[in-house]
Amino acid sequence: MDYIEIEALLMRTDCQYTPAEVQGISCGMLAVDLNSPMILWIKHIFEDYDEQNVLHQDKKHELKVFWNDSRTQMLDGNLSFALLLPDDEESLEDRVDAMQEWAEGFLMGIALAGVQDMDQLPTNSKELIDDFLSISKEKQLDMSNDEESEEAYLQIVEYLRMGTILIMDECQPEE
Repeated sequence: MDYIEIEALLMRTDCQYTPAEVQGISCGMLAVDLNSPMILWIKHIFEDYDEQNVLHQDKKHELKVFWNDSRTQMLDGNLSFALLLPDDEESLEDRVDAMQEWAEGFLMGIALAGVQDMDQLPTNSKELIDDFLSISKEKQLDMSNDEESEEAYLQIVEYLRMGTILIMDECQPEE
């Protein structure tokens, strides 16, 4: 599912999160525990989730596909994992905002997976988490030079992508 499809699904269900945040949360959870319960993620992104509600069961089915796709990509030895961000046709400002939301979601996901003390994480993962935190807090990317700003954005996205895989590898080396 692409960004627009997920955005439409989330809008239909009155979700408070963006597609980037939703994927970030799932990736944070999966990076520290590939066996994280999907239902915990669903209940977090949909506060009013009720398993007895037929409409809620329908969104659970659609989101299960999304969750499994994220998990499969993260485990792919060919590094096919990609952050769910708006297409290049969107403004750089919108893409940067989504990238920051993704990083923020990732940090939420780590907490949801049970990491309460970052000192529990391996050294490299702690450093990456600190960087993810800095990225999530930056509110402006210097966009005075379009070409340089675009390149900086692409480098940060790649850093988040590879950092996610490295965190997963450190936290779950047997996988």
